[in-house]
Order: sequence, then C-alpha cells, then structure tokens
Amino acid sequence: MARACTPESDDNDDYDVQEHQGCYVFIPAGADTARPTKRRRTSGDKNATPTKPTQTPAKVDECLFPVLLNGKEPLEAVQIRWETYHQLWADQEARTNAILDSFNQQTLNDVSEFVKNADPEKYDNKIPTALVLTGPNIASHQPLFEQFKMRICDDDQAGPVVVLTSKDALNLKGTLKKLIKDATESDEGRDDEEDELIVGKRGSKLLNYDLQILQNWCVLHPEKKVVIAVQDTEAFDNHLLSDLISLFSAYLGRIPFVLLMGIATSLEIFHEKLPKAVIRMMQGEKFDVERADELLALVFNDAVLGPKSILRLGPSVSDIIIERQKNHTQSIQTFMSALKYAYMSHFYANPLSILLAFLDDPAGLKKMLTPQHLDAIRTLPSFRKHVEAALEAETVNTSEIRALLTNNAHLTAFVPALLTECHEYAKQLSSTLEVLELTRGCTSAAKIPRYELLPRVLSGDLHVESPLVRELLLSVKKMNSNSLLLLLSSLSSTSLGDTLSPLTSSISELVSETPVLTSEFDVATSSLRSTAVSKKIQISAHKSGLTKNDAEYSELLKKVHEALTECFTESLRPPTEVALHEIFFYNLPAPHKDVFAPCHRGTVEGALTKPADWLGCNCCGDDADEEEDEGGEASVKASLPPTSILYQLFLEGGQLVNAFDLWMAFKGVLEGEDEEEGVEEEAAQALFFRSVAELRWMGFLKGTKKRVDHLQKLAWKGL
Repeated sequence: MARACTPESDDNDDYDVQEHQGCYVFIPAGADTARPTKRRRTSGDKNATPTKPTQTPAKVDECLFPVLLNGKEPLEAVQIRWETYHQLWADQEARTNAILDSFNQQTLNDVSEFVKNADPEKYDNKIPTALVLTGPNIASHQPLFEQFKMRICDDDQAGPVVVLTSKDALNLKGTLKKLIKDATESDEGRDDEEDELIVGKRGSKLLNYDLQILQNWCVLHPEKKVVIAVQDTEAFDNHLLSDLISLFSAYLGRIPFVLLMGIATSLEIFHEKLPKAVIRMMQGEKFDVERADELLALVFNDAVLGPKSILRLGPSVSDIIIERQKNHTQSIQTFMSALKYAYMSHFYANPLSILLAFLDDPAGLKKMLTPQHLDAIRTLPSFRKHVEAALEAETVNTSEIRALLTNNAHLTAFVPALLTECHEYAKQLSSTLEVLELTRGCTSAAKIPRYELLPRVLSGDLHVESPLVRELLLSVKKMNSNSLLLLLSSLSSTSLGDTLSPLTSSISELVSETPVLTSEFDVATSSLRSTAVSKKIQISAHKSGLTKNDAEYSELLKKVHEALTECFTESLRPPTEVALHEIFFYNLPAPHKDVFAPCHRGTVEGALTKPADWLGCNCCGDDADEEEDEGGEASVKASLPPTSILYQLFLEGGQLVNAFDLWMAFKGVLEGEDEEEGVEEEAAQALFFRSVAELRWMGFLKGTKKRVDHLQKLAWKGL
C-alpha cells in the first residue's frame, strides 16, 4: 500500500496505522476485468448548450400486457386492452389536472392582487408579507408555489419570484447567492447589463452575495418588485430566517421586497419560531388555501363518480384508498397514483376489460368477442346470478336462458344490452349520491362526502331502509318553506331538477302569499309522552291548526318526499344485483395493499429465508422436501446466496454471536461435504465480509463495544 504524503511525514517518520484503511476487492469468477477506455475530455464554448442524454419514451404501441385466457387471447385483444388503458387514463389525468389548476384559483387571485398593491408606505414601512396557510399536504406545496411564480412573474409581470426551500438555504451566504442569481436572471436582457450590476460605487467588483447587486438591478427596473417565496417555513433554520428578514428590512427602502411565507401548521407556531423583533418587521395579510378534504372530494367526484368515468372503484379498494389518504398521506398525487394503479391492474389482469372499449360500438364488440371471451363471461358470478334470477322469475323463458348458456351468437348479441344497463346503473348511482350529499347539507345532519357514502352503497350497507336515509327523509318531511326552497335550489342542477322544477314554482307562489309555511309533520313535542297514541293526537291537533296555504304546502312537500324516496329506492343498491359489474367496478384490494402498504420487514425476511421464491431458480429450491438433519430441521445448503446462508446461521444464535464461530459455520456450509467442490478460503472470507456488511446495512446486526469479537442481534424473525 502506498504511503500518503502528509506534512507530518516530513518531521516524523513513524507510520500511523489509523491514517490508512485496508480494502478487500472481491471479483467473481468469470467477471470482465478489462479496464474501460478513458474518454477524452473536450472543452467547448462555455455558453454552448449541454447535450442531454436522449431517453426513448415508452410508446403506447409497445404492448406490455400478457396474453390471458390460458394463452388463447388474440393479440389484437391484448393490444386493445393496452390502448384502452392508456386512453382512459389520459382522459382522466387531463380532467384531474384541470381541477388541480383551478382549485387554488381564488387564492392565486388574492395573492396576485396583494403583490400588485404591496407598498411599504401602506404597511408602515414594514415588509409586505403574505402568510399563506398551505396545510399539511407537503406534496402540494411545490405545485402551489410554482403557480404563484407563474402568475406573478409571467402573467402579471410584477417582478421576479425567488422560491426558497430549506434544502437551498444551508447558510446565509449561499442563500443570498441563490436569491440574487435567480432574481437578476429572470429577464432576458441581463447579459447587456451584467457589468452595471456587479460594479460598486467606487468601481470595485461586488461579491456575488452582496445585495448591492440586487439594488443595482432594481434601479434599472424601477417598476418591478422582488418577491421572496419561502416554501417550507417550518423546515427553515430559525436564525437563518431571522437574518434574512432583518436584511430585507434594512434594504427595504432601496429594494421593494415582498414576502410569501408558506405555513403548513398555524400562525401561532410561526410566531413562536421567530423573535418578536423580527415579527415586528413584517406586516401583511393571511391567505387560506382550501383544505385537502375539499380537493379530495373534487377529484374523487370526477375520477370515480363523474359522468365521463367508465372504470370505477369497488367497495374494498375505495375503503383502502380513502383510509390511507385521510390517515396517512393526505396527498392528491398519492391518490392519483393509487387510482392509476387500479386502472392498470384492471386492464392488466382482466381479459374482459376490452368490453369497456366498445360501449358505443356494438358492431365492433361482436367482431372482437371470441368463444374464450364468452366462456369467461358465463363464469362471472354476476352473470350466473342474472341467469338464476331469470329462472326464478314469474314468467320463465327457458329457451332464452338455454341460448345464453349454449349459443355463442345469442350471447354476443345480448352482451351490449347488459353493458349499457350496468353503465347506466353506475351513472345513476353517481347522480343519486350527489342528491344524497346535497340533501344532507340542507338539513341539520352532519355532512358526509360522497367518497365516504360510495363504499357503503357498494357493500349494501346504505339503502333506502338504512337509518341514515330514513332519518334524512324524515327531516325533509319536517322542513318549512324556506328550508325546502333552499333544498330545491341546490337540487336544480341534479338528475331530479326536471322532476322538482314544477314543485318549486308552486311552492314559490305560496311563499309569496305567506312568508313561512310549516308542514303538517313538523310537530313540536311539548310533553315527555312518546306513545303512538299521543303522537297521533298531536298530529291531529297540529293539522286542525294549519292554514289553507300550509295544507297545500304539505301536499307539495309530500310529492318532494316521494320523489326523493323513489330516487333512493331505485339507485341505492349494490352492484352485485347488476350483471357484468365486475367489468365496470375494480375491487381487488390485495394488489393495492402489497404495493401501497407493503410489509418491508416480512418481505426481507421471507426473501432471505426462501430466496427461491424471488430468484426462481432450482438450486435454491426445496429439493427432496428439504434435506433434514438429525434434529428434524432443514439444513442450510451451500447453493443458497451467501447473505441468505449467513442470515439463517445468524438466526440460530442468541443476542450476541461470536464472529469467529459464525465465520467457521459459514465456511463449513460453503465447503460442503466434498472439499474438492468447495470455495477457496479467501473467496469464502470475502463473501463472509460482504454478507455481514449487507446484514448490517439492513439492520439485522451491529458491532458491540462490550465484546469486540461479537456481533449483536438487532432483529428476531417474526417479532
């Protein structure tokens, strides 16, 4: 090993072992040890645009889906599944992006107006500051501040916007460098005026972190403001943020600073973060960004319940995604990833998903369906239930049922009608959930969003006889005229709008004569008696005291109640009652649990214990039902990967394992019974060192100071 040349080596010739470390390089047999050719270093124009490596994007035409139906699925059908998946998801992604762009529109307008009117004189010569309460959804902060930057800098052209994050602000000097660079490079004419910016009053060149450079830029652009947007205020260093604000306050008369402070927690925590002297340097307004629950409701209503949605989520998958969204991630990007995975899984594993591509093309569907597709349709539980219901009907057409089960041509002609029926059921269910949500919003009941109502309906827990719906209908029957008109106004844009429109006109005419009308069912209980007889007496007494307009209003209210009851009765039913619902509703929770909520430790332990499940090789498999030793336990085979061998030997020890004993056991396994086929000792030692390092990196063991020749166990299998 070459000796390092250090200043100490000239005066002292003693060799210090601690200044040098040994390194073992293990080169597997058969590896290519040829040294790569050294690339020539070329120097070009510093202003030349660097060439980026070309990345070939995945083409939609390159189908990556497998052939299903036991290898009998036509290649054309596989290609249709692939293209339909991409087409449906592209349409859904475009609609979701439009929602995300318009979601913060009101906040963007308010902040933009604040920046336009920001003037230190209006704020007592303090820094104009916009406190933006962004909420706990960290993943949405970056897109939000990018929208701020695009709106203020590009659309309004109010001045440069410099977005600062905690990872960019390690120290004051580096932060000022980034701030000055981003602010002065925002316009295209910087090259012509660069010399003017970096020269001080005495002609000396300014340092690149001197705010005098930014001041010179502001002299050349007097109409511009310098907007500093702090994206993650909580992650910033307290002292660094205080120093920045103090500098901005000192230069406020020469540089028109405007601050945008992103706050994920609350104003109280923000005030506790900074000294009071620094807080007194700022003055501004507070802007609330809409809550994550509201954004989730908008995206969910469009992606899962929208009229343009074709593929929808089943009860189990909906529960998993919504529960994880509310309790763990609170990120719309994560929700969209889960939704995209549901799309991909459905078209990847379901050969009947091609039917979704022919909803408006029955002729094309008849050409595409093969006998294997028809047999798969006949095995669907919903189709079997449809046939059984037809057999139990009052008028049984046995020839029709027999044709569905035996005649492929008849079933092919019958499938488009079943698809249309299921698609109409899904759209009707979505509109009914909207009616249910709006109706609850007009009563005193707590508001329940549609993404919580949908799993209840799909699982059969929410129907017209359920307590939630019965209490809602009872509340409607007790509404006065003002509350009912408010309800009818909110339902005017729903599927019941045409039905309720004549009733709305009639009630409005009655209200013009009498301002407030009461229902005959709105009986105030003045006693503690709750028997059926007492209630009938109270209703009779209440009816006798009603006016003519109240009686007419009660009749109109009954019609509204009947319309809502009919709507809930027809639509609030589970999809299991509809044929071919498996094609429109994706309800396989296992893939989502494995992908979005994986069990890392169990997976790692399983891979180390049974590597054949992951490697797919015969050498690591269980030959002859696993060779067993005298104790009845499976022996460790030399054909296993070295890390797997060491892990299984490591499990046999206690909390402290002697490293030499572990090495001898590891060496004995590699050598095997036949010493000629064993591994050389040097190679075995290199494999041992590498396996120990990998187990240490995965957190299974570590060194201990109590016994330097021992390894301490940090994890036990199954615990």
